[in-house]
Amino acid sequence: MTHNELIVSIVIGIPIVFALGRLSTRVTWFHAKSEERYTLPEFVRGRE
Repeated sequence: MTHNELIVSIVIGIPIVFALGRLSTRVTWFHAKSEERYTLPEFVRGRE
């Protein structure tokens, strides 16, 4: 890999990795919002 190819791959790769990180955070947040929510007493009962 030449020096120029390395620079180009870094310039292209960093935004892609950043975008994938943001997307995975959104997907995780969406799943957390759509899951059934428990009140604290229900959660404690379920853990017993």
